Amino acid sequence: MRILIIGAPHEFARECASLVASHWPGAGVDGPDQSLPASDDEWTRYDAVLVDHRPGGHSGMSWLRECGPRLPQLPPAILLSADDGMETAVRAIKLGAADCLPARRLTPHRLVGAINDAILERARNRDRVLARARLKRRYEHSVTIVPDVTAIGYPAPADAPEINGYRMLRQIGEGGTSRVYLVERLPRLGHAAPEPRQVVLKVVDTRAIRDPAFIERFIREYRIISTVQNEHVARIHDQGVTDDHLYIAMEYFPRGDLRQRMEQTAPGRMHSLLALKIAAQIARALDAIHTAGVIHRDLKPHNIMFRDNDRLALVDFGLAKQEGEKTITASAGLAATPLYMSPEQCVGQPRDARSDLYSLGVILYEMLTGERLFDGDSLAAIAFRHVHADIPRLPPPLDGYQTVIDRLLAKNPDDRYASARALFTHIAS
Repeated sequence: MRILIIGAPHEFARECASLVASHWPGAGVDGPDQSLPASDDEWTRYDAVLVDHRPGGHSGMSWLRECGPRLPQLPPAILLSADDGMETAVRAIKLGAADCLPARRLTPHRLVGAINDAILERARNRDRVLARARLKRRYEHSVTIVPDVTAIGYPAPADAPEINGYRMLRQIGEGGTSRVYLVERLPRLGHAAPEPRQVVLKVVDTRAIRDPAFIERFIREYRIISTVQNEHVARIHDQGVTDDHLYIAMEYFPRGDLRQRMEQTAPGRMHSLLALKIAAQIARALDAIHTAGVIHRDLKPHNIMFRDNDRLALVDFGLAKQEGEKTITASAGLAATPLYMSPEQCVGQPRDARSDLYSLGVILYEMLTGERLFDGDSLAAIAFRHVHADIPRLPPPLDGYQTVIDRLLAKNPDDRYASARALFTHIAS
């Protein structure tokens, strides 16, 4: 392990070196008088860079800005800031820092954890780039890259429906009234094979449906998603009806959903800056649908999917509502997930796009802490807490994010961000 410290006062640099040595006794720490590497080859000697940032002293922000496009080729940079506010952290991320830590509250656990996370994330990014390059070379003469279907879900059961134009490959999900399959689109006679070949087919057995409003919502889902042509919304390829089934064919998301990503993260919560980056992407996605006049009304980690490039998209618009449209049934709102419902949704009051922002706040809290915002023994108990319970306080290492959490989770919609775009602007500015 070798660390380079840039711009820090000597006493603070010695403190940082001591914190590093407490975990890696043999680690080498250079700086702050060490001259900066002159070539990319010299930079490869270092595993991470600690950059000081303080008023009247070294400006880590300026250093990040000067490095600019070269940062991805350099060791991951961690800003050590005298300012422990969230605004500084957000600016640092935007300029390419792997993390931003408050200099006044450094501990061996926090510093070592940030270095470990930064090194592992850089390694994962490089692995992804190399893997994509290898796949591109391997399939450069092919029309499409076919996934290994044996690693997805489990074999389609014998009673899987036969849908004209599709071949069932695997079953990847099941709900009370629907099943979700990975399928291959079959070419029509005299036509080339459609692209993409593999898509997801959501199939509803109409024989099991007692509520006509459910079928109407399912049909509306296709219409609503088709209305919002945006990179942050799932691509829909087809919708159809057979004698016994309704189905929607949509894009397959190879990187899974946000719930899976949260569950796979050790030690049970996401790195705070990764959580903020994902929240910013969700805000952009919400801005796209809200601009198109659509309120999602069932935003939750299961409905946030990731493509191969790690860009996310929203799915499952079965409860979505377009502006000016009447709710299909009085109970439609209760079909949403109580864990992520806004206070106004819990009590059946009118709701607008800011209700989706509340749900995003619940998701951000869960990503940051690894814990649910509110839980209870019944749906009513959870709903009661959304309406009446105080907003939990984040632990000290995360308290710089409390302002954002408080605004997103405000009981009164007027106290939240005015729009998803306002939230994204706050994060990105």
